[in-house]
Amino acid sequence: MISEVSDYPAGPVQAGVPYQLLARDARHRWWRPLVALLVFAVLAFVLLLVAMLVLAAFVLYPAGFGDVRIAALVRDPESVEALVRDPFVLLFVSFGALVSLIPAAVLTALWVQRRSPRQLIGVTGRFRRRWSAECLLAALAVFAVAFAVSALLTWITGGSFGPGFPGWADYGRVALLALVVVPVQSAAEEFAFRGFLLQAVSAWFRTPWPAIALTSLLFLLGHGYTDPLVWCQLLVMAVSMCWLVVRTGGLEAAIALHVVNNSLSLLVGGLGGVPGIEQAGDFPVGDVLPFIAAILAYAWWVDRRAARRGAWNVTGGRVELRPWSLRPATQDDLRPEVSG
Repeated sequence: MISEVSDYPAGPVQAGVPYQLLARDARHRWWRPLVALLVFAVLAFVLLLVAMLVLAAFVLYPAGFGDVRIAALVRDPESVEALVRDPFVLLFVSFGALVSLIPAAVLTALWVQRRSPRQLIGVTGRFRRRWSAECLLAALAVFAVAFAVSALLTWITGGSFGPGFPGWADYGRVALLALVVVPVQSAAEEFAFRGFLLQAVSAWFRTPWPAIALTSLLFLLGHGYTDPLVWCQLLVMAVSMCWLVVRTGGLEAAIALHVVNNSLSLLVGGLGGVPGIEQAGDFPVGDVLPFIAAILAYAWWVDRRAARRGAWNVTGGRVELRPWSLRPATQDDLRPEVSG
């Protein structure tokens, strides 16, 4: 094992540590990941509940209730019920509440694991902005093609594009949600699943694959889809994002993929009406296979690009990781390039 010390924003750490093992430091004990997982689960539940209540109050307040909210609820409960059943309100609350996963992960890292939350970001302890921009552009390119292919297949097969354009006012609300709230929500899910959970579970194993399998399964269960083909898409997406996090040493590539997938889905779906939060039902093959191909193409390109630019995938530099085992090809292949 490489014994040099890496210059880390929160203090010196041992060089050569891959992303998934950043929680396995000198303070590691077999029970610490278990306690961390339990604390995170409790914090996530409480903060999600609080966030939903706060967002619901935020929605009700501008609806005209103000200081007499309780009296208004009593006088006209049907208007309140209609408001909370509004598809846009449901979208706003469901996406916005997930942002609370970030403080849940950060506080657990600080309180239980006694480490810098910057380690959740990556092996450099910071967001690599130029690298993030490259990943966003790549994700936009492959998903734009996927949406175009999906629309073409829908048109060829005579499928439905939805009830029709909802009007600029409604679409403007959806677009604002997609461009402002959804990127933070997507990043929050990455902090939770590919960040905290991947590192916490990996602290028990020498290989990241058990943690990849578990976090990907939890990611799948966190969605309510019932179509097996969509299950495959979600699993491909979750595993690919985990794989990229380990191969590139940070969350940037996974966040870019998640942001573009969710934001473009909302922007495109909003053209046919305000999307609902229902995830049950069957989906046409043309709505799934192009996106599985896009995810795999993105993972392939980003991995090759990270290797070319010498992006750090361990603390202190870069090592060659085997693509299937995700283990270093050699223990001495530390290349101290500067990662941007």
